[in-house]
Amino acid sequence: MKIQPTSLQQRTIFFVLLPTFFLLLGTSFFGYIYVRNILLTQWGEVAVSRLQRTAHQIDMRLMRPKELLLLLQNGPDSSVNRLLFDNIINQIRTIEEVVDINVVWPEQNQVEAFALSGMPMAMMGRAHNYHFDQFAVSPPVYNKKLDNRTVSLVSEFTSGESSAPGRIEIIISFYSLIDQIINAPWWKSNKAYLVGGSGNVLINTSLQFDLEDYFPMRAFGTVSTLEKDTVEAMKSTNSGTVFGSGSPPDEISGFCRLEEAPWTMVVIAPGDVVLAPIIQFKDAYIVAITVCIIAILLFIRGSVFGITTRIEAVSAAADDLSRGIFGNPLVVTSRDEVGELARSFNTMTRQLQQRIEMQKAIDLAGEIQQNLLPQKSFEAQGIIVSGRSLYCDETGGDFYDILKYPESDRKVGVAVADVVGHGIGAALLMTTVRALLRCRISKPGCLGEIIGDVNELLCRDTMVTGNFVTLFYMVVDVESGIASWVRGGHEPAIVYSPVTATFSELKGKGVALGVDAGVNYEYNQISLPDEEQLILIGSDGAWEIENEDGEQFGKDRLRQIIAASSDAHPEKILEIIVNEIASFRGAAVQSDDITLAVIKTG
Repeated sequence: MKIQPTSLQQRTIFFVLLPTFFLLLGTSFFGYIYVRNILLTQWGEVAVSRLQRTAHQIDMRLMRPKELLLLLQNGPDSSVNRLLFDNIINQIRTIEEVVDINVVWPEQNQVEAFALSGMPMAMMGRAHNYHFDQFAVSPPVYNKKLDNRTVSLVSEFTSGESSAPGRIEIIISFYSLIDQIINAPWWKSNKAYLVGGSGNVLINTSLQFDLEDYFPMRAFGTVSTLEKDTVEAMKSTNSGTVFGSGSPPDEISGFCRLEEAPWTMVVIAPGDVVLAPIIQFKDAYIVAITVCIIAILLFIRGSVFGITTRIEAVSAAADDLSRGIFGNPLVVTSRDEVGELARSFNTMTRQLQQRIEMQKAIDLAGEIQQNLLPQKSFEAQGIIVSGRSLYCDETGGDFYDILKYPESDRKVGVAVADVVGHGIGAALLMTTVRALLRCRISKPGCLGEIIGDVNELLCRDTMVTGNFVTLFYMVVDVESGIASWVRGGHEPAIVYSPVTATFSELKGKGVALGVDAGVNYEYNQISLPDEEQLILIGSDGAWEIENEDGEQFGKDRLRQIIAASSDAHPEKILEIIVNEIASFRGAAVQSDDITLAVIKTG
């Protein structure tokens, strides 16, 4: 089952705390193994060194009689008197460990004990050159005569006068030879063995003939697996250590082979005693590492969870913010990244709150602006006027207006204006133009004078900003049959005659309002025909709008729609035009305001 942490704290536990814990645990474990191996190696070196020192002491005791005998072994031109031989033998006898000496002479081929009688008188004056072969040490045996265990240092020797070899046997007290081992503290405190060359136990810590398995002179390596492993190790090296099973090992053995005798000293110690420092180290190490790991994890938890808690506070505040709830500012308690995040969030919240308030104000401005536009079509005998504005933002700079004249119900003024830009600034300028135009229409004067006065007043507001407005204002008087207009920099109006199926444009001179206060505007007029005709006044956003491929809608499509729907009510014609523009635009963004007014006469 795959674990999927769902919160920041869970991610911290699974991806920070747990990996850190296992990393520290693994590092601690391998560190302990490393230190333990060092301590085990040091113990093995100390144990082997101790055995080597003891073995050297035994070797030195065996070397003393050997070295004295080797004094009799000289070059081929030298000779040794029997009196000198007797003197050396007597010196060997004075050695503490030596209890007896037996000699078999080459001349007699018989054993003569060097007791009080000494050697035969017939031989005492003769000189010989003796040569001693390699010395051999026998296993310890019980000597009934001495009532003690002894070992024999045996070597054959030859002289120049006889081909038959002689034999000398130096009998040494076994316990005197190994008393240094027996008196050593490590011999008494551990299981220790002296193993002969044949693999049998010569002596053990009990100092009895019957060993712990109740078989005297047993073969070493038959009691335990550790003994067997030790025997295998003794075959390949003169000294070393062997560890038993378990951790720590149940038992550990150390061994060292003597140089002057075919014996090997073996000591087997309990693992918990030998490794007591290691066990104490392990216990202290485990406690220390546990405390350190817990402290590190608590520190990480405190640090990380403090961060996660603050991040969760930011997340909760962001969730409230997404639901429109503005709470108190977050408390900034640090100068780190999380503190910067909280400060940025507080700043963002303030700005967002301000923008929401501003958006509310913009929405209200857009609602007010839409209310300023005519809410319904103008209809009288022989004339119908409808208009529509589509803003690309909440507010726009385009507007249309339908102005009634009190002197006649069949006389109407239609204004379509396009303020440069769009948005709040354009909307404010649009309301100014609308107000100026409405106020001036109620005063006397021809159409050119009216637009000129509006331009002069508007220039006072646009002098600094440089904004301007294009305006097409048209007055249709059905009773007199005259239509007059002023084109203040705006696109010409499109005229369609259904009877003749022809298009024309209402042009005229004039510059945009707000550019030059001294401009004189000329007005134009035409007679209205008796047959029906359509007049479309619009802003350039209607035909310059582009689709996703960058293609403009164009006036040709607009004319086709007008021709196809000329029989419809102006409101319906506007609806058709708006739907066609929307279908043409597709997913492309509307980048300019669209304003259209349709006048139907006849």
